[in-house]
Amino acid sequence: MADQDIFNTLWTDAVSEYEKRTERKIDKDNTFRDIRRLDDLETVVEKEIERFGAFRNENRKLYSAMAKSIAPMEPLLQIIQKGIGSSPYAPACVVFGAASYLMKACTAVSKAYDGVEELFEQMSEITIRLREYEHGGMEMSLQKKMTDILAYFLEIIGEAEACIKRRRFKEWARSVFTQKDTISKILTKLRRYVEAELGLVIALTYRAVKENRTTARDTLSGVDEVLMNQRSDRQRAFSEAEEKRLSEALKTKTTDEIASQHATNVEKLTTNTGHWIRDDAMFKAWEQEQAPILWVFGKPGVGKTMLAARTIEMLQNKYPQHSDIPSLTSVSYWSFKDNNPALQDCAQFLKAAALQIANANDRFKKHVIATITTKHDTFASARRIWQQLFLEFFTEDTSARSLTSLAFIIVDGLDEGPEAERVKFLSCLADLLACNTNGRKCRIQVAVFARPDVRADPGFEKVNFRTHEKIIEITPERNLVDIEAYIRQRLGDVSVLKVLKRQRGIKEFQALAKHIYNSVQTRSQGMFLWARLVFDQIRGLPSPEAIKESLQGAPQGLDDMLYHVFKRLEVDENMHRSYLCDLLSWVFCAYRPLTISELFVLLHISAGQQCFMIEDDLRARYSSLFDVTGSSVEMEELETGADIAAIDSGSDRDDFDFLEIPDSSDEDEKNWNDSEKSDDDTGAAKPWVQAVDSGKQESGEDRFTFPLHWNNATVSFSHARIRDYLTEEGDPLTRRWDDCSVIPKNLNLKRLDIVMSCLTILKSENTDDYSVSSLKIYAKLNWIKHLVEVDFGSINRPVAVQLARSLASLFGDGQKLLQCSYEVEDEFIRTWLSTSRFSSLVRKIISEHIDELDKGQRDWVLSVKASARALFQPLNVACAMKWLTKTGWDDQGYLDKSERQVSIMYAYSKLTDEGTFGDVDYALWDIPLEDIELIATNELVPKSEHWYTGVAWIMMEANKDDCTSRAIDYFRTAIELQKSGSWVAMEGLAKCYGNLEQYENAIHQMQEAIQNIPSTEAFNGISFYLLERIADWNIRIGDEQRSIEIAQQAYEASRGFAYGTGLASDSSILGSIKSYIEALFRKSAYNRITALLYELDRTETLEDNRSLWIVFLRAQHWSIYNVLVFDKVGKIVQESGDAVVFDFMASSFTRLVSLTPNDVAEGEKPVWLAGQSAEWQYHYAPQPEESAALWQRIVKFIDESNEVYQQSQAWHRTKAAAFLGLIHFDAARSAFKSGIDASAHVTKLEELAQHTQGSKRYYRASYPALALGMWLHEYAKVEDDVWRACIRPSIRQAFYLLTDEDPWNDQDAYSQLGAALLFAGDIPNASISIGITMRPLEEQYKPPKQPVLAPGSPQEESVPSNEEPAPVTDIPINSPSTTQGLPGSDHGEPQSPDIAEHGAATDVSQEQAVNPKYAGFELLYTCDGPCMSSRESYTELYFCRICNDVCFCDKCLELVRTNRMPFRRCASDHPHTRMFPVTDEANRMTDALIDRRFEVQREWLDGLKKIWDA
Repeated sequence: MADQDIFNTLWTDAVSEYEKRTERKIDKDNTFRDIRRLDDLETVVEKEIERFGAFRNENRKLYSAMAKSIAPMEPLLQIIQKGIGSSPYAPACVVFGAASYLMKACTAVSKAYDGVEELFEQMSEITIRLREYEHGGMEMSLQKKMTDILAYFLEIIGEAEACIKRRRFKEWARSVFTQKDTISKILTKLRRYVEAELGLVIALTYRAVKENRTTARDTLSGVDEVLMNQRSDRQRAFSEAEEKRLSEALKTKTTDEIASQHATNVEKLTTNTGHWIRDDAMFKAWEQEQAPILWVFGKPGVGKTMLAARTIEMLQNKYPQHSDIPSLTSVSYWSFKDNNPALQDCAQFLKAAALQIANANDRFKKHVIATITTKHDTFASARRIWQQLFLEFFTEDTSARSLTSLAFIIVDGLDEGPEAERVKFLSCLADLLACNTNGRKCRIQVAVFARPDVRADPGFEKVNFRTHEKIIEITPERNLVDIEAYIRQRLGDVSVLKVLKRQRGIKEFQALAKHIYNSVQTRSQGMFLWARLVFDQIRGLPSPEAIKESLQGAPQGLDDMLYHVFKRLEVDENMHRSYLCDLLSWVFCAYRPLTISELFVLLHISAGQQCFMIEDDLRARYSSLFDVTGSSVEMEELETGADIAAIDSGSDRDDFDFLEIPDSSDEDEKNWNDSEKSDDDTGAAKPWVQAVDSGKQESGEDRFTFPLHWNNATVSFSHARIRDYLTEEGDPLTRRWDDCSVIPKNLNLKRLDIVMSCLTILKSENTDDYSVSSLKIYAKLNWIKHLVEVDFGSINRPVAVQLARSLASLFGDGQKLLQCSYEVEDEFIRTWLSTSRFSSLVRKIISEHIDELDKGQRDWVLSVKASARALFQPLNVACAMKWLTKTGWDDQGYLDKSERQVSIMYAYSKLTDEGTFGDVDYALWDIPLEDIELIATNELVPKSEHWYTGVAWIMMEANKDDCTSRAIDYFRTAIELQKSGSWVAMEGLAKCYGNLEQYENAIHQMQEAIQNIPSTEAFNGISFYLLERIADWNIRIGDEQRSIEIAQQAYEASRGFAYGTGLASDSSILGSIKSYIEALFRKSAYNRITALLYELDRTETLEDNRSLWIVFLRAQHWSIYNVLVFDKVGKIVQESGDAVVFDFMASSFTRLVSLTPNDVAEGEKPVWLAGQSAEWQYHYAPQPEESAALWQRIVKFIDESNEVYQQSQAWHRTKAAAFLGLIHFDAARSAFKSGIDASAHVTKLEELAQHTQGSKRYYRASYPALALGMWLHEYAKVEDDVWRACIRPSIRQAFYLLTDEDPWNDQDAYSQLGAALLFAGDIPNASISIGITMRPLEEQYKPPKQPVLAPGSPQEESVPSNEEPAPVTDIPINSPSTTQGLPGSDHGEPQSPDIAEHGAATDVSQEQAVNPKYAGFELLYTCDGPCMSSRESYTELYFCRICNDVCFCDKCLELVRTNRMPFRRCASDHPHTRMFPVTDEANRMTDALIDRRFEVQREWLDGLKKIWDA
C-alpha cells in the first residue's frame, strides 16, 4: 500500500498542476471520461476536422504527430493505472483528454499548428523507446520512474495549451529551439527522465547478470602494471615517430584553414553545377597530361571558387585519396584568400599540399621524411620546398615504364594573394615547365583558377603563357546551366513563394517564380554574385509587387549592382551610417577574420555604439555583404507568425519543374493573391538583449554578456569583389560614385582610426570588461602593422600630434609596454627587438613632433631620435624591476619567476643603436651563464637577497651543470642575507639539489622552504605543490612509506582549493593526486587507492558536470600528469575481482567520453581517452563485447569529422577498427561452432573491412579485412578470388613498402606481409617473412645449433586448437622443397658471414652505403603475456593466427591454453604457430639480404606477386 500511496500522490500532483494551468476541472468534464484510448481520440479529431474544414490538413498532420508521441505510452498508462489503484484520475483518460483540448486550442489559433506539431515530433523522439513495455510488466522502481515521465508529459501539454490561450505563441514557439522557456525546461526534464529510465533498466539488467557471474575473476593472478604497456601495437613507435616528424614539419594553421575553406565551399555547391568543366576539351587534355598547367580565367562573381571546389570533388572521386586504396594519383588543393593571413603564404600552401599528398601516397611520404631528415634547407623558401619535395619526386625519364606517382594540384584565387606570393608561385610554375624538357617529365598537373588580371603579374611571361598551358575562359554561355540551377535553389528562399506554396496558391506561385527566374537568368550575364545580390534583396520582400519593382530596379553589371546595394542600405540605415561604415572598415582592414564579439567591442570603441543587434544585422540586413562562419545558433526567422515553423527548409527541385515548360504568355503573372496575411507580432527581443542597460554600466554583473557563439563566429566579406569595390571607392583616384555615405571614403584615415582604437584597447580595460581577450592579443600583434600602412602625407597635423603623444605615452611607460608583451612574448621580441622596421617608424613619428610633447618627455625623445636602445630603455628598466626587486618574501611577484622579462632583457642587451640584433647564434631561451649575470647588472639594481634569488632562479631553470652550480651559490647568498622567510631561495636550492640527484639535501631544503611560506591568502596552496616534490624524491630514494605520508599531506592540503580557477593551484591539485596514487600503488595499497578514487568522484569542480576524478582522467592525456591510472585500476580489478570498482570505472567512462563534433577542437585528446576507456573495458569486462559500443563510437566519430582530423587520427581509427574486428570475428567463430547464424557479425566485419570512395567500395589494408578473408576462406569456404580480395590490399601495401627506395620501412613491411600470410594460411611463407624481422632477436639468443624444420613438416611443433579448422596450407609454397633451399642458395647450405649486432655484416665497412634492402632492423617482438621475461631468455615465440599482432613465449602460451591469463589477451581456442626460432628458409633469406644478394628476395617476392596478383 505504501507504494500505491506514492504513485497516487505523484499522479494527483501532476493532475492538479494541469488543472491550475488550464483552469479546468477534470472530474467535472465528460471529455476526460469519454476518451480512454487512442482510437477514441482519433474519433474526436475526425469530428473536429469535419467541423473546421479550413484546417483539415493541419488537424490531420497535428494528430499524426501527437499519436506518434502518445502511442508508445499506451502500455504505460495501463501499468500505471494498476499502480495508482482507484484514483479518480485515470491516466489514459487524463492524457487523451488533455491532448484533445490542445487540438481544439490550435483550431482556435491557427498559427499554433506547426509549432505544436514540432513539439510533438520532439516528444515522440523521447518516448519512442517506451513501447518496449508493451509486453510484460516492470519492477516497482521502474513504475515510479514511469509515473514521473507521464506527469511531465501532461505538464507539457498543459503549458502548451496555456501559451496558446495567452496569445503568446510566437514567444512559445521560439522556446522549442532556444531552450529558455518553461516548456523547453519541462521537455528537457522529460528527456532526462527517459534517459534515467534507460539507465535504470540497464542497472537492473546488469544486477541480474552480475548475480550469475562465475568465480573466474577470483582466480586472476597479479602482475606488475608495467606489463600493461606491452599491450600497445609494437609497430606504433616507429610509425608514430615518422608521423610526428612529418606533422611537425608540414602541418600548420594553413593546413586546417584549407580543409575548412574547402568544406565550406563544398557545402555551398549547388547540386549538379560545375560539371561542364569535366567535358571541356582543354580540361580533358590537361587531365591526360598533354599540358602541365590549366588556367581557368573568369571575371569577378562568375563562380570560380565553386568551380574549383567541384573540380576537386570530381578528381577525388575519380582518384580515391586514401592510403588503403592502391592509387599513386594524388589530388591536393589550396586557395588564396585576401582576408585570411593563413591563406596568403605560398610556402605554407606548399607544405599543406605536401601533407595532403603524403596522406594518400606512401611513396611520397617516405620521400618527404627522407628529405627533411637529410636536407636542412628544405623550408628555406617556397621555391626550395617546391624543388626538393615536389619536382625531385615527380620528375622522371619519359622512357620510364614503371608505375609512377602523379599529382593534381588545384589552386584557387591566385589573384587574391599578395603580389610577392603570386610571383613566388609563378616561379614555381616556371620550374615545373623547365622539368618537362630533354627527355624528362614532371608528373605534376596544376590547375589555376583566377581573374584574368594575373596575366600582368611580374614573372607571368616565364610560364610561356599560351604555349605550354591549356586555358578555359568562364563565359556566360558556359555558366548558363549552372546559373539556372542556382536560381532554382534560391527561389526556395523567397518568403512570398513560401507562403504561396503553403496556401496552395499554385497559379500565383508559378507566375511569380517564372518572373523571378526569367529576370535573373537573362540579366545575370553568368555572374553568380550578381544573382546572389538580387536574391538577397528580394527574399524578404512582403509582396509580389515589391519583388517585381525590386527586380526592375536592379542594374546590370556587378559594380553597378554593388553600388545599388550600398545605396539601398544608405536609405535604410539613416540612423546607422556610422555603424555600417565602421563595420566595413574593420572587416576590410583587419589582418584576420574578426569574431562577432570582437566587432561588438571595436564598434563600441570606434563608432561609439553598443550594437546589440549586430548578429541579426550580419545575418539578415547585411547578408549580401558579409558571411558569418563558425559556431552559431539557429536564428529566428524575421517573418510573419504564420511563417514560423511552417516554411520548408528549402524547396525541392520538383517545386520548380514548371520552369522547364515553355511559356507562351505572361498571363499567369496577372493573377496575384491580394489576400496576404500579416501578423503584427514581430517577436520579442532576445532574452540577453532585454537584460542590457544601454546606458553606462558600472558593474560587471550589469554588463551585457555575449552569447557564447559570438566568440567563435567570424565575419568576412561574402565575396572578394566587395573588397575590391571598397578599395576602388575608398581611393579618390579610382572612385566612381561620391554620393554613398555608408562606404568608407578615406581608407587612409580609417586605418589610422584603427591604430588609435588598438592603442586604446592596449591602454584600457574594455576588452577585459567584455572578456574578449583575443581582441587585446590582436591589438598587441597588429597595431604597428596597421600603422605602417598609413600614408602620413595626407594626415593633418593635429591627428599626427595625437598619434605621437599616444606612442610617446606607451613607449615611455615601461610597465605599459611590458604588458603589451604578455601572451605574445616571442612575437613581441621578433617585432621590436630583432628588426628596425617598426621601431624606426615609431622613433620618426615621436621625434618629428617633439615640440608638441610634454616637457618631461623631450629629453627622452631626443635620445630616442639618436638610438633605438633609448626607445626601449623604459621597458628594460621595467623588466629588471619586476625580475630583481621585491618588497619582501611575501611579495606576490614571486608567483611569477620573470622568465618573460629575462628573455626581453637578453634581447635588449644584443640590440644595436640602429634597432637590430648583434651577432647572436643561440636561441633566446638558451641564455649562457655569463649573459644572465650581465643583464642582471646592467640596470644597476641593488644586489639584495631578492636580486640573488631572481638571478639564481633563471640559472637553475637552465638546468646545466655550470648554471646549477652558480645558482646554488646565489641561493645560499640570498639565504645568508636574510634567512627568515626566504622560502623562494630555499625552494630553488632544493630544486638544484634535486637536479643533481642529491635527494636527501633536496628534501631537507624543501621542508625548510615549506616552513617559511608566508601565511597570507596569496600563497595558499604553495605548500602542497612543494610537498608533491618531496614525495617524488622519497620515491627515488626508496622510502615508499614516507612518500605515502608526504603525498597524503599534499593531497589533503589541496582539498582546500577548488579545481578550475585557471590558477597555478589547478596544476598543483592534479600533481598531488598523481603523486598520491603513485606512492600508494608502489606499496600495493589498493583499498586506499579505490577509496581515493571514490572521494575524487564526489569532489565537485568549477568545470561543468565534471568531478575531480573525471578531470584527473582527462589529464592523463598530458604526460606531466599521466600516472598510468587506467593500468593501475585494471591491476586492482584484476587482483581483487571487485565488481564495484569495475562498475565505478564503467560509470566513469560514460561521463569521460563524449565524442561530439565540438570535441574535434581538442585534437587527439578525446579519441585517446575514448581508446583508453574502450581498451580497459575490453581487457577487464566480463565479456569483450562490452567495449564494442565505445570502439564503434570512435570509428564513427573520426569518420564523420573533417578531412584533416581524419588524417591526424588515422592510427586511432585503425586501432579501434582492429578491436572491433577481433570482437566480431570471435563472435562469428563462436556462433559457427554452436551452429548459430553468424551473418550479423560477418556483416559488421565487412563494414569495418571496407572503405567507400565515391560510389565504389574497397577493402582496406587492415585487420578487419584480414579477419574477413580468413572467415571466408576457412569457414564460409568461398572461391579463392573472393577471400583473397580481402587479404590482397595488405599484401600489396607490404610489397609497395618493400620495393620503394626506403630500406628503413622494410622491417615493418615484412611484419605486415607475414601477418597477412598467416591469415591466409600460408604458414611457410609467413614464417619466412616474419623470420626476416627476427635476426636481431636471434643475435640476442643463440641456442645450440640444431636443425629447424619448416612449418608444416611432420615434426614441426605447431599448436592448432582442437576446436579450430586446421590451418589451411594448400596455397602453393613459394619456394622449392626444403631440401633444395631458397632460390639463389647452394642447395640449402646457408652462407654465414659473421654478423654484427642488429644483423650488420662485420666485413662491411662503416663508410659503405646503407644496405638498400636491410637497414634499421631492431628488436621488434616481445611476449604479450605476463611473464616479464627478457628477450634474451626466449626459447620460443608463438604467433596467434587470429589476434592482431600477438605472440607468446612457451610459458605464457600455456597460460593462454588453460585460460589462466590475468587479463584478456587472446583465447584458448585460437590457433598459434611457432615463429621463433626462425626457419632455415628465413635465415637463408636474411643472409642473402645482408650479403646484398637481392635477387634471392626478388625471386621470392615475384613468386608471391603471381600468387596474389599483386
